[in-house]
Amino acid sequence: MPKPMAICIEDVDARNENEKYLRCVALVGREAGLRVDAHGAVLWKSDEDAACELWVSADNCLILYRPEGAVAVKVCRAGRGLDVPAAKPVVLLDKDQVVIGDRVLRVHVHGEAPGISAPSPFVPGKKTVSAWGKAAAALAIGSVVGGAGCEVRQSPPVVVAPEPPPKPPVEVRDQPPEVAAPEEKPAPESKGDPGKQPKEGPVKQPEGENKIEVRDNPPDVAEEL
Repeated sequence: MPKPMAICIEDVDARNENEKYLRCVALVGREAGLRVDAHGAVLWKSDEDAACELWVSADNCLILYRPEGAVAVKVCRAGRGLDVPAAKPVVLLDKDQVVIGDRVLRVHVHGEAPGISAPSPFVPGKKTVSAWGKAAAALAIGSVVGGAGCEVRQSPPVVVAPEPPPKPPVEVRDQPPEVAAPEEKPAPESKGDPGKQPKEGPVKQPEGENKIEVRDNPPDVAEEL
């Protein structure tokens, strides 16, 4: 069962430290909850037109959703960018950047939210007595909320330049590759008694030849709440 998710939205280019971070809660499903308008401002349960919505999917992922007719939105990750298509859920990961116009927002994912509340400013180093702040402090010293094992710190993590992905892009083929049969080694010449032939051992399969499951149809995906 998916739960509301605690996230922090960082305004990358904010000059005022008091306005740089917002503590937010993404609700489950496409109900009116956390949204971002065409100017990059964060909305909460608003009927205003949104550039994108942030909510939690049925499989407990943070989703960015751009409604039909909304302004252009781009998601950047590890030096790569994606122009978000309309009406297609995009899964966000920790530290993904959302670009709307000239605004750049970085999303920090903290895991299950301790409660539902409107977005509120977060100032690093400032003490807080809110439920959200208490949960963050507890996680910072090793506690776990909901058994998810997500780390939440009192202040957002220091952001470093992303390294290029260690693996090449995933190759997609129309058909699986044909595997050639292993070559048979010629029997060694026997020496000595011509009546005794050496016994052939079992033919070893080449290393790394794991079977790849190929399906005719993709798996069924549960509908979002």
